[in-house]
Amino acid sequence: MKRFLVAAFVGAFALSSVFAGGSGEAAGAQNTPYTIEVGGSTSVTPLMEKFAEAYAKVRPHVKVNINPTGSGDGIKNAGTLYQIGMSSRELTPAEQGQGFRVETVAIDGIAVIVNSANPVGSLSVEQIRDIYTGAAGDWGQVSGSGKSGKIAVVSREAGSGTRGAFEELAGIKKLVAGANESTSTGAIKAGIAQNADAIGYISLGSLDASVKALAVGGVAASSANVVNGSYKLARPFILLSKADAHAESKAFLEWMLGPEGQAIVKTSWIPVK
Repeated sequence: MKRFLVAAFVGAFALSSVFAGGSGEAAGAQNTPYTIEVGGSTSVTPLMEKFAEAYAKVRPHVKVNINPTGSGDGIKNAGTLYQIGMSSRELTPAEQGQGFRVETVAIDGIAVIVNSANPVGSLSVEQIRDIYTGAAGDWGQVSGSGKSGKIAVVSREAGSGTRGAFEELAGIKKLVAGANESTSTGAIKAGIAQNADAIGYISLGSLDASVKALAVGGVAASSANVVNGSYKLARPFILLSKADAHAESKAFLEWMLGPEGQAIVKTSWIPVK
C-alpha cells in the first residue's frame, strides 16, 4: 500500500510539472544569464548604450556587450562575431543578399560642426563639398564666413558609416589630401573644440555644447527639421541579425523596435515607429 501511495505521489508530481512546470521550465530558461554581442557603428553606439541600460532593468539576466568598431565591421560580422551588427549607412549592393534581417531602428541627422568661436553660422551643401574636396582651403574663400585662416578639415576614417553617409549626401567624391581622419565621434569633437579653424561632422544625437552645429542651406540641424525633410544631411541607424539568432537576441531586437525602445530613440534621435 505504501509503495502504491509513493508511486501515485511521484506520478502526480511529474504530471503537475508538465502542466505547471512547463511554463516553469521556460521561466527558468528566461532567467539563465546570457550575453548578447553587439558591434559596429560608433554613431549608433550612444543609442545602443541607452538601449542596453534600459533593457537591463527589463531583463536583468541579459547583458548587452557593445563593441564600437565601425559600420563596415558591424555588417561584415553580423551573425558571426556579433549577434547584432550596427550600421549608420545603407548596405552596399555587395553587402546585400547575405540573409540578414535588416531593421532601421532610428533616423539620425549628421551635424556639420565648427569651433564655438567660429562666426560661420550656415553653409550650403555646395560650400561643404568645396571644403571637403579642397576646392576651398581657406575660410576667406567661403562666402559669408567673416573669417580667414586655413581650414582644418576633420573627417571620419575610411569604412565609417558616418563618413560614407556624409560623403554620399554632400556629393563628395574624393576627400581633400591632408584631412585629419579620426576614428571616433569623441575625438572629432575634442579636436574641433581646440581648433578655431576646424570643421567636422558627427551624429546629430551626439551633439553637445562643446562645439557649434552649422545650419545647412539655412536650415538648422535639428530632429524636427530631419523629420519634416528640410534638413538634408540625414541617414538611418540599421541593425543586422540572422534568422537563426538566439531567442534573447530576437527579443532584444523586438524590444528596441517596440514602444519602450522607440521612446528612448525619441530622446535624441528620430523614432521609426
